[in-house]
Amino acid sequence: MTILQVNEIPEDVNFNSTIEIISNNVNYFTHGFFKYPCKFIPQIPRWAILKYTKPKDWVLDPFAGSGTTLVEAVLNNRNAVGIDFDKFSQLLCEVKTTHLFLEQIELLKKIKNTLFLNDEHIQPFKPDLHNVAHWFPPQNILDLGLLRSKIERVYQETNDRDIYKFLLVCFASIIRKCSWADDVSPKPYVSRRIKKEPSSVKEAFLRIFETYIKRIEEYKVENLGRAITILGDARQIDIQDYISKVSLAVTSPPYINAFDYVRSLRLENAWLGFYGDSKIIEMKKKQVGTEIIPHQLYAEGVEKTGNKRLDDILTKIEKKDIKRAYIVKKFFEDMGKNIEEVNKLLKLGGHYIIVIGDSKIRGVHIPTHEILIDIAKERGFELSNVFSYIIKNRYLRIPRSGRGGLIKKDQVVDIVKRED
Repeated sequence: MTILQVNEIPEDVNFNSTIEIISNNVNYFTHGFFKYPCKFIPQIPRWAILKYTKPKDWVLDPFAGSGTTLVEAVLNNRNAVGIDFDKFSQLLCEVKTTHLFLEQIELLKKIKNTLFLNDEHIQPFKPDLHNVAHWFPPQNILDLGLLRSKIERVYQETNDRDIYKFLLVCFASIIRKCSWADDVSPKPYVSRRIKKEPSSVKEAFLRIFETYIKRIEEYKVENLGRAITILGDARQIDIQDYISKVSLAVTSPPYINAFDYVRSLRLENAWLGFYGDSKIIEMKKKQVGTEIIPHQLYAEGVEKTGNKRLDDILTKIEKKDIKRAYIVKKFFEDMGKNIEEVNKLLKLGGHYIIVIGDSKIRGVHIPTHEILIDIAKERGFELSNVFSYIIKNRYLRIPRSGRGGLIKKDQVVDIVKRED
C-alpha cells in the first residue's frame, strides 16, 4: 500500500488512495477549545469546503460533535448549520464559531478577576453526580460549585450570552483536570495504579481562560461566515428552511459499538447542569449506536435487511452475540435515516462527506464504509470518491475487551446527490 504524505489534502484525490497528513497544525483558532474525544482533523472539512463550495454557501454537519466542520466553514466565509442531541456539543459549537468583539474580550478580562473573590452570599452549585466525592477532592467540589454559581451571576449582571457561554466552556475544560479521573482515557475512571493530583480550580481555570483568549486574539480573520447549532436528532432533522439549500454536508458519525459520548462527557454535563446521573440512561438511548436495547427487540433473532453484504455479517455476529448483531443492524438503519435526511437538505449535485472507520465486532470485520455506500446508492446518491487517511491521535485510548477492535484509519466517503 502506497501512502501519500501531505500537509493538506490535494483537491483531487485518487480513488481508494491512502493519505497521511503530516501537519500537526490542528488546534488553531478555536479548534483547540476543550479536549473532545474522537474529533476528526480540520483538514478533512477544509478540503471538502474549498473543493465543493463557494463563499456564503451553506455547509451542514448532522453529527456536529465539537464543531470542527462548523469552525472550518466559518473561517472560510461559508455559513454552517450543525445538529447534535447533546447540549454540551451545542454549547461548544456555538462558542467556537462566535466572533467575540474587542469590547467583550476586555470585559471578560475584567470579569475573570472577580470570579474568585470571597462572597458569603453565593450558594455553590451542586452537580447531579451520585458519587461526586469519588471523582473530586472536597475542596474542588466546593470551589467548582462556587465558580459555576458565579458564572451564572455574570450572565444575570451582563445579559451577554457570548460572554456567559465562553466562561462555561472554560469551566467545562477544567472539570477533568480538577478531578481524580485519568487524563488520557476519554471515558472517566479513577486509576488505582496511577495516582493523580487534581489541579486547583483557580489555577486551572485562569490557565485555560488565558489560553482561549489568546487563541481568539491571535487569529485575525475577516469575512467570517456565520453558524447555528440546533439541538436535534441526525435521523430526523427538522429544519424546513434549509431543504435543498445546503451545498455540502461533512460529518464524522459515531463508530459502531465503539464510543459512548454520553459516558465520556458525564462529568462535564453534570457540572454544567445539562444532565447528570439521574438522566444519563435517557441520554444514552438517544445516541446512534447505543447499546441500551430492550431484550424483546432481538430475542427472536435479527431480521434480514435486504443488503446481502450486511446480512452475511449479521448472520456471523448473531451466532456469537445476538445483541451485538442487533446493535450493528440498528446502526445501519439509523445511518440510512440520516442519509435520507441529508439528501432532502442538499441541493442537486451537493456532496455528503462521511468520515468513518471500519470495525470488528466479535471477531467479524465490518466494512462500514462499503455498507454505507450501498445504503447511500439506494437513497439517491452516487459514489464520487472514497479514500482513507491514517489516524495519528484521536484521544481514543479505550479498553474495549476486544469488542470494538482497533481503528487505525478512517475512510472518507464522498457521495453526491444525483438527479432523480
